Amino acid sequence: MDDSIDRLKTIKNELARLANSRNARCTAWKQDCPTEWHPTKVIDPRTKEPFTNPGAWDFVVEMLLKPETVLEEKELDKPRGKKGYELKIKTESGVIYIKLQFGLKGGTIIGRSFHYSFKDTIYGAKERK
Repeated sequence: MDDSIDRLKTIKNELARLANSRNARCTAWKQDCPTEWHPTKVIDPRTKEPFTNPGAWDFVVEMLLKPETVLEEKELDKPRGKKGYELKIKTESGVIYIKLQFGLKGGTIIGRSFHYSFKDTIYGAKERK
């Protein structure tokens, strides 16, 4: 394995560890760290019911621990220069878009996005209302 694959695997494991801890996770919206965390508007592919907030975090952990799940590192606009980590999970109901960020104080995880992907629909951003 090359260094970038090893690094992302380490990041996936650390994100999963933090996401698994109720005390380490946050989804609160802030001006400098906006969130779009809407799990109750997304169908859980495991239950065919809308996600609950705890169920969304369980799903995040489950997806992060799967070796085949692709994690993409992106530079965030807010806060500028910080890194975000994206997952796009294909389901029968659509592509679930999840964005995570390590907390600014360390030892925490911020759930930045949890909703259906707007880019992966036939309508694109027009569907976003």
